[in-house]
Amino acid sequence: MLGLLGEQGSDFAQKVDYAHDIVTIISVICTVLIVGVMIYFAIIYRQKEGKDHETPHIHGNNALEVIWTTFPTLVCIWVAWLGYDSFVDMRNVPDNAMEVNVTGRKWAWDFQYKNGKRTTGELVVPVDEPVKLVMTSKDVLHSFFVPVMRTKMDVIPGRYTYEWFRPIKTGDFQVFCTEYCGNEHSRMLARLKVLPRAEFERWLADDSEARKLASLRPSDRGKELYVSKQCVTCHSLDGSPRVGPSWLKLFRKEGKLADGSSYVADENYIRESILNPQAKTVAGYPAMGMPSYQGQLSDDDITGIIEFIKTIDGSTKVDVSQPAAPKKPAAAAGATPAERGKALVNAPDNLCATCHSIDGSKLVGPSFKGLWGRKEKMSDGTEVTVDADYIKESIYKPQAKIVEGYGPVMPAMYEGKLSEQDVSDIIEYLKTLS
Repeated sequence: MLGLLGEQGSDFAQKVDYAHDIVTIISVICTVLIVGVMIYFAIIYRQKEGKDHETPHIHGNNALEVIWTTFPTLVCIWVAWLGYDSFVDMRNVPDNAMEVNVTGRKWAWDFQYKNGKRTTGELVVPVDEPVKLVMTSKDVLHSFFVPVMRTKMDVIPGRYTYEWFRPIKTGDFQVFCTEYCGNEHSRMLARLKVLPRAEFERWLADDSEARKLASLRPSDRGKELYVSKQCVTCHSLDGSPRVGPSWLKLFRKEGKLADGSSYVADENYIRESILNPQAKTVAGYPAMGMPSYQGQLSDDDITGIIEFIKTIDGSTKVDVSQPAAPKKPAAAAGATPAERGKALVNAPDNLCATCHSIDGSKLVGPSFKGLWGRKEKMSDGTEVTVDADYIKESIYKPQAKIVEGYGPVMPAMYEGKLSEQDVSDIIEYLKTLS
C-alpha cells in the first residue's frame, strides 16, 4: 500500500505491511482532525479586544455519543484482528520447515545446519521454502531481526526461542541485533543469503574449504586463515602499522599494555587475544579495535595461526594472496546509489562497519552518523569540512589526514579495490546518515 517498510522478502510480509499501513493512516487522520479541531477552537474562542467571551453551553447528543464510541471500537477490533492474523502466521511453523540453529553472542551470530555445517555472520537458505530458526544466546539478551522478512524475536540465554519465514526472492539481505547487548551492539550484524534450491544444496554439501584446511600443515593452515578471516586487514606482515600490531617478529615479543603492565606474546597470549581481544590491549592501539573470534575458530585453527606467526621472523618475505572481491549481486544494478553504498559499507570484506559505527558511538574510527558536512579537527590542528574530496582521500590515502583523537590505523587497501563509482555510492549513503 504505502511501502513504508521497504522491500518484502517473505510471503507474510504483505500482511504485516498492510496492518502497519492501516495503523499509520488512521493515526495520521486522527492526528490531523484532533489537532485541527483544537487549533480551530483555540482561534474561535480566543480572547477578543481584551475581553473574555462566555463559551456557549452545548448539550449532549446521544446519537453522536453512540457514533464516536461505537466506530472507534470497531476500528480497534479490526486493527487487532489484522495484527492477530499476522501473528498466527508467524508462530505456526510448517511441518516441512528446514531448521537452522542460531546462537547469539557478543558480538556475532553463529549458524549450524543439520549436516553439521557451521557459518558465522552468514545465514544461507533456499528460496520458496520455509526456514525455522531455533535460537539461543551464550551470554546476554539479543534479538534476531530480518527487516526484509518482517521477522524479529528475542534470543535469550538459557532457553530456546524460534522464528520462521519463507523467502520469496533470492538475494543478500541484512540481519540486525535489535536488543542492546553491549559496546559493540551496532556491529552485531549478519547477512541472509537466499539461493535457488539447487545452488543451496551445492553450498550445503560443499566441505571443500574444511577438507583443504585439514590437509595443510599447521603454519600453512594459519596462513590461509590469515587471509580468509580478514586478519590481513588489521595486521601487517612487514612491520607497518595498521589497526592492530604487526605480526612481524611478534612471537615472544615483549611490550607494554594500555594499563602499563607488560606482556610477552607467547602461545597463551596470542590465544587469549584471538578469543578475548579486550582482555589485554597493547599500548597505542584502540581498545575496541578487534572483534572476538570465539566460536569462529577451532583449536586447530588457533594453533595454525600461532604456528604461522612463529614463521614471520623477518628472515624471508611472506607473500599472501587475498581472495578476489566477490561479484556484486545482480540486484544491485537496480539499486539507488545510497543503497549500493550501504551494501559496500556493510560488506564483510570491506570492514567499514568494523571500525565506523552508524549510531554515533566511538569505535576505531569516527562514526558515520552525521559525518557528511561535519567539521573535523585534524591531529595537526587544522580543520576540515567533510565533503566528497575529503572522503575520497580518506578512503584511498587514509594516512594523509588523521582526525584528532584517533590513530593512523586505517589500512591503505582500498585504492584499486573500490572504484570511483563505489566511492561515490558510499558518499551518497553517508549523506543519508544525518
